[in-house]
Amino acid sequence: MCVSLTGHQARERPALGLSTFLPRTPIFVENNPETRKETWVLHSMVNSVERPPTTPSGSQLILRCKDFRVFQILIPQERDCLDVHASLVRLSRPGVYVYLCVV
Repeated sequence: MCVSLTGHQARERPALGLSTFLPRTPIFVENNPETRKETWVLHSMVNSVERPPTTPSGSQLILRCKDFRVFQILIPQERDCLDVHASLVRLSRPGVYVYLCVV
């Protein structure tokens, strides 16, 4: 899914890239061919997932981590944002840890 990542580093411009949400970690890979930087966040490190109101540019998710990092992800489609939000909430606070295992 093509998204925009902001707020992951102080004084950095928003980064456009691809986001993949795996059972153990969400991954963001920047589109910039010079850096191709990857950002990984373990689900167990996610403290909260917030979904502010939708804007004309898309739906935003704010991930607040237990190590005080904050990631703001802008997802163009609201339905995709709702799906990602539900998955991140479920995986960051699993009722049964079997849900985190890859089959």
